[in-house]
Parts: sequence; structure tokens; C-alpha cells
Amino acid sequence: MTLDTLRARTRGIVVFAPTPFIEEGGRTRVDVEGLQRNIEFLVQGDIPVVVVCGGVGELWDLSAEEHRLVIETTARQAAGRMVVFAGVYGDTAASITRSRQAETAGADGVLLFPDDEAVPTAEALVDYYTRVGRAIGIGMMPFRADELVDLAVLQRLAALPNVVALKEERERMDEFQEIVLALGDQLAIVGAGDAFAPSYLVLGGGGLACSFANFLPDLYTQMWAAGQQGDFAQVMAIHNTLVPLNQLRRRFGLRLIKAALELSGLAGGPCRDNPPRLNPGERAELAEALGRFTPVAP
Repeated sequence: MTLDTLRARTRGIVVFAPTPFIEEGGRTRVDVEGLQRNIEFLVQGDIPVVVVCGGVGELWDLSAEEHRLVIETTARQAAGRMVVFAGVYGDTAASITRSRQAETAGADGVLLFPDDEAVPTAEALVDYYTRVGRAIGIGMMPFRADELVDLAVLQRLAALPNVVALKEERERMDEFQEIVLALGDQLAIVGAGDAFAPSYLVLGGGGLACSFANFLPDLYTQMWAAGQQGDFAQVMAIHNTLVPLNQLRRRFGLRLIKAALELSGLAGGPCRDNPPRLNPGERAELAEALGRFTPVAP
């Protein structure tokens, strides 16, 4: 896929996928078959972009081999039907190594998490992306969660050939609007967070980074379509149905996403660095909320 094609296709609903695990003998391993089912479910739900091995994908708890396995499995299952980004973290040298490995494993692009200590200034950040970009032939999606990355820095990043999208994590709508107005014609500005989806759509975001779309893809593609048609009454009608899930997400975090996948007949499993799975009462709460949208497993 050329970078121009990737830039054009990296729009719409961007699903951040958990890494499903299986417990065996007190340890966990990647559920490869479950990951294949989850990815196929997204493809069949017309999701255009998936990000694996991100924060929701427990990037920091994956070994190098598991990181490669998840990317390779996802890329093979997607088979060009969906754009695949992979999370990568570290200093410049480590990010180059891991980005090259992601490219070899079949990723179309990387979502980069630079090490804050190794990349402490805006100038160092631009150098980081420049050097990583020169080392790979796939796309890059910078991750903006820090005020260090202001509009001037983003304009420099957007000028790099490999940068095809930006994940905006600051949850500042005034800043998001400024970025869309300045750069929205060049690359997709992806608003992050299920709770703020309508705001990102109203302000012209080129994508929505969603977790609930892992198990409710149709709902999110409908919301996206309504937003593109300017039907914001429909956007809000859809979004209002998600309030109970957003409330539960604040309580349970990633455990909710994995439990919801299981209740939807997909693969979730435990979280490696989180509290235990939802207890029966919590799971029943989630099943009741989820049952409004889709049949749930017993």
C-alpha cells in the first residue's frame, strides 16, 4: 500500500483492539484463534482501521515475540481489507527496531509512543519522528497527549512523508478545532475517546478512536455516517444510548472491554496488569447494559 493510499484509507472509525489472552497454568498467552475471530468480526463490521498493541492492547506487557505475533496474526487476517496500525514505544533506536519489525510483520503503519525521558523536548520529538520515518516505508500516526506537542510542532510532523494521521488525546476541544482547521486537509485528525465522539464529529475530525466499536461496530459506523451527513441529532441519539457503557468504563477500565467481547461471543480473557476479571455481579451489570444493543452469551 502506498503512503498516499494509506493516508486516504486512514479515516473513519479507528478501533483500538485489546490483545486477547488465554490462561494456562497460572500464566497467560496470546489467544491467536480468538484474535483472528475478533479481527474478522471488525472486517465484517466494515471497520476501516484497527490499531493493535496500543494502550488497550497492553503494549507494555507484551514480549517482543508476542508483539510480532499479534501484528502478524492481525495483518494476515485483515488481508488488506482493513488498515492495520501497530503500537510501538521506546527511545529512537528501540522505536526504529520495533517499527521495522512491525513493518516486516505486515503492519501498514505504526502508532508511536516515544519514551518521555529520551524525548524530553519538542525539538527532540521532531527529530524522533524524522529518524523513525526515514527508517521505515510504512505510515506513522503520532500520538498527542502532551501540551509539549503544540500546533507548530504538529505542522512540522505533518510535513514528514510517513505521517498519515494524528491521534489527538488531549480532550481539549478548542485545541482539536485549531488542529483540524490547520491540518485536516492533509491528514486525518483522529479524536480519541468514546465519551467525546459527537464533539469530534461536529468539529470535523477525520476519525474516531473507539474501544466500544470492538463489540458494537455497526453502531459506530452508523454514528460516523450520520456525522458525515450532518445529521447530528442522529449522532446524539446513538451516543446517548452509550452513556451506561461509558459509566461502566470509568469504573472497570480495560476489564470492561474484554468482558464485553466475551459477552458478545468474541475473545477477551484476563488483563495482565489490571485487577481480576469482573465478578459475577459486575458482569451481570455489563450484560444488562450490553443487552440493549446485541444478544449476549450466557
